[in-house]
Amino acid sequence: MKTHLRLSMVVAILILLSLMGVDLSQAQQIPSQGFHNEIYGHANLPWSSQYVQRQFDPPLDVGGYVSIALLPLNDFLAISYYDATNQSLMVATPIASHLGNCGTRNNWVCVTLDSSGDVGKFSSIDLWGYSLDNWKMGISYYDSTARSLKAAIYTCFEGSCAWEKITVSAPDSPDFSEGLYSSFKFNSTGNASIAFFHYNSVHLDSILEYAYQVPSGGDCGEGPAAGLWECDEVNLLGGEGIYASLDFSYDDVAYIAYYSADQGDLLLAIQGGMCGPELGWSCLFLDGADANVGLFASLIAPQSSIGPFRVAYHDRTNGHLKIIDSDWGEPVVVDEMGTSLEPMGISMVIDDEGYPVIAYQQIASDFSPPTLRISRPYMAYGTDPYGNCGDSPPGYLFQYWQCKTLDYGGQYSEEADFAAMAINSKGLVGIAYSEYDTDYYVGSLKFTYQHLFRTLMPITNRH
Repeated sequence: MKTHLRLSMVVAILILLSLMGVDLSQAQQIPSQGFHNEIYGHANLPWSSQYVQRQFDPPLDVGGYVSIALLPLNDFLAISYYDATNQSLMVATPIASHLGNCGTRNNWVCVTLDSSGDVGKFSSIDLWGYSLDNWKMGISYYDSTARSLKAAIYTCFEGSCAWEKITVSAPDSPDFSEGLYSSFKFNSTGNASIAFFHYNSVHLDSILEYAYQVPSGGDCGEGPAAGLWECDEVNLLGGEGIYASLDFSYDDVAYIAYYSADQGDLLLAIQGGMCGPELGWSCLFLDGADANVGLFASLIAPQSSIGPFRVAYHDRTNGHLKIIDSDWGEPVVVDEMGTSLEPMGISMVIDDEGYPVIAYQQIASDFSPPTLRISRPYMAYGTDPYGNCGDSPPGYLFQYWQCKTLDYGGQYSEEADFAAMAINSKGLVGIAYSEYDTDYYVGSLKFTYQHLFRTLMPITNRH
């Protein structure tokens, strides 16, 4: 059999390898990895963990503001994150053992993508493509130095690949900051959109904004990107837009879940309607009348004409992890998270049977170390007649959720300040998150995954 390399994927890995100084002749020796047996009982498969980037000498603090995405075509995996030591935006992709520059077995490629000032907080990554020769990787992030929203988009078209790093929205006053809490998504045609937070430090108010690519005539974008983005104000009620989570429905309607700091509410904006200063959104109240809820939201928009939207989020008043499922019509408690004032991670995906899977950080008490937990409905496991945590949704008599700890850091480790989850084409879950060693002051990027999760960059087809 002869191995044929898909050009655009080869170009992608060659760029990453060249940035880290690997012998490019090794790239063609990277094998493809596939699944030879059908996988059953996905939820029951065991878990493993590995470090993507970890360094003690000199101590490195990496792994904050984590985001993860998979390319549906071939499960190509990428993780964006922040290097606090060097104040840089990083991206990591898996590779065959000993060919990378980071990871437990040098099986990851970790690359500095932007180091022009203090950049990389609030990163959000997505991947899109309709063939292995035509695909995109996009990352939105915050430039703390310029107080601006930036985006890095890697485009491969007919075998030609290149990065474009642009400023999407810059402040016109030293009192303003653009681009905090960003959430990046491609729609079905590959156009990029970003939900983000605009903050006025003088008046202490904020706006939820939505930026999207246009061919020309837009009111956003700086330099070469001027006029190629349109920025809409979604909500002006004050304190709006923190922890924004953007997703597209099956018919390309934008949904944005977000937190109202002034009201302590979870809100949802749906594209189309009479809400907002430009009257282009429907704005819904989801939860929070008697509690401070809605932090760290993770949204899944409807994936069919009859499908529900779902939002997982934190109820800080009561220390709960909660979920809104539009089919249920009321909030449901999933597990206990604690009432920490620190940023906590929540990430949700939908598995191949339509069940929600939620990864999250739990801090049980003021004296408990943070741990990484996962929750999914008991039916996904097929072994127990009921769950072990949370409340019963409408129509269920017994506990619905199965909750378990995946990573317990111990006395000197804090796990999952930022948790980001992806599910591959076989229905297997991988979670990227940060670990902080309080004894050595080292921050690390970790990856916990189910066995048989595809972690090797798939750049070859075999014929």
